[in-house]
Amino acid sequence: MKIEYKTDMRNILKSLIVLGISVLVAFSCSNKKEETDVSASEGEDRLLSVEVFEAKSLVFTDTLEFAATIFPNREANLGATLPGRVEKIFYKPGQSFSEGDLLVQMSGEMLVMSEIEYTTIEKDFQRVSNLLEKESINQQDFDHVKAKFDAAKAKYDLMKKNTEITAPFSGVMVEHIVQEGENFMFAPSMDLNFSMTSGIVKIMQINPLVVRFPVNEKLLSKIKIGTPVKVVCDVDEDMEFSGKISLIYPKLNTSTRTADVEVQIPNRNSILRPGMFARVYMGGVSTEGVGVPITSIVRQGSKEFVWLEKNGIATQFEIERLAINGEFAMVSNLEEGSRVIVSKKSQLSEGVKVKID
Repeated sequence: MKIEYKTDMRNILKSLIVLGISVLVAFSCSNKKEETDVSASEGEDRLLSVEVFEAKSLVFTDTLEFAATIFPNREANLGATLPGRVEKIFYKPGQSFSEGDLLVQMSGEMLVMSEIEYTTIEKDFQRVSNLLEKESINQQDFDHVKAKFDAAKAKYDLMKKNTEITAPFSGVMVEHIVQEGENFMFAPSMDLNFSMTSGIVKIMQINPLVVRFPVNEKLLSKIKIGTPVKVVCDVDEDMEFSGKISLIYPKLNTSTRTADVEVQIPNRNSILRPGMFARVYMGGVSTEGVGVPITSIVRQGSKEFVWLEKNGIATQFEIERLAINGEFAMVSNLEEGSRVIVSKKSQLSEGVKVKID
């Protein structure tokens, strides 16, 4: 009986040992499964959620900006062909006049003398004309009188133009170069701009005005007569004018390699003045290219790049900004459809795992 009891006890102990080992193995496997599940969950949490924009083809138009100076549409220094005394200047600086108005009255002594001579010879010419019709005078004598008459008339017309100086165009009086009572002599003098000038009065036409600006030789091909532009004056940035290119000078400045370009603008209220500074904005050539939001571009030193999402990985892609169109920029080398990351750029680095929201 004792022997059987010992055998039973050994069997029970073996069973208990086997059961304990089974429990330990099961508990260990359960812990490993939980650790695996936690690690997987933590890995998913480490993915950075980002927003992307698919690069697409857009039409871009460059806007060119030029520094310009305002000039009068026309200007002239009016004087006389012959010297004489200035009797009267009818308009003060700043006053407007119309084409054909009398601006300056010169002394009329020589005009009176030429008028008397012209009137006398005119009577002789009428007499010989009547005699020629009656064949009472030969052609040679008639031609001599007619030549004297033509010369006297030309002299009288010249004296009249030198005595009564009229406006060749509508405009405004700018300056009295010679004052009333002074003698006018045709002798060039130096003005404040160190240029040679002569005359009795200086006049300008300031409505319309001319806006003139230099254009680099590389951009001249983009500009044509009639190209629309916008002009903004520094005197008032809210003051904008629309116009079209009216003149492109055919010669370039050999020092700056630029050609002057002009556009006319209205000046109805005479707010603008010649010599003022202005800015000219011109739409350039329209081009089509791959565009991305400007906010997606990152600048680092002198280089620019965007972050692309490729198979869940953030990748840095260097670009060159070619043109701007509102909120978008046309960039180089980027393929249409590329997924550009537009959010959380400061949290990105090469190879970071991302997921698209």
